[in-house]
Amino acid sequence: MNTVARRFSIIASVAAALALSGCTFGPPVATPSPEAVATPTPTPTAEPAPVDPLTRVAEIVVRPEHLEFRDAADTVVSTLSYDADTATFVGTLSTVFAAEPGQTESPGGMEGPPATAYWWGDGVRVWDDHDESNGWGPIDMNVSILFTAPVVGDGITVRTSTGFAPGSDVQALAAELGEPWYGSGYDQVRVETGEPIGEQNFDEYENAYSVAVNAWEAYGSSGAVLAPWNFGIGHV
Repeated sequence: MNTVARRFSIIASVAAALALSGCTFGPPVATPSPEAVATPTPTPTAEPAPVDPLTRVAEIVVRPEHLEFRDAADTVVSTLSYDADTATFVGTLSTVFAAEPGQTESPGGMEGPPATAYWWGDGVRVWDDHDESNGWGPIDMNVSILFTAPVVGDGITVRTSTGFAPGSDVQALAAELGEPWYGSGYDQVRVETGEPIGEQNFDEYENAYSVAVNAWEAYGSSGAVLAPWNFGIGHV
């Protein structure tokens, strides 16, 4: 075989091999880019509405100048002064009891000025006097409250700071606290007294607001808890 024929044979063999291997010499084929996947927007989680602690009151403690509202864990969640304006005082109790009060008007007389009474069921009453002349002086704060039942509203218990519940034994309470007891049916026992608010007029009692327990029957119950009451001044 001459040189030309040999070269032709080699070229033919290479061409055949390339054809069998599938190799091409055209331009490279572009690889398609992956499509972008949209990330879903997270749905915002609604924040739970705040719970008013006054709707979870489990116990009311009657103090000389205010009420304490406690939850089931015996934590004080709020207080309510007897010097709060009447709308605030009544509105707060309406929230605690989840009910609006009954209401009556009193024209007043020798024993007191004109007043509005509010009540929730048979166990709690509030009085707001309307003596614009302030003739009663520091005898009373803006409102006063009387509890005649140990449980009010929807299962809310009532007590004093000493643990006395309305309707309990008043004579035993007087003995426990060392307070006078006359057995006349009109005994009034001082349970807790706040800071003095003026000059002391009597040797036995400070001129200060107190929590009182009445031995006489009121609204179908004896042993009612009243606040505020000042034992250090004369009362009609």
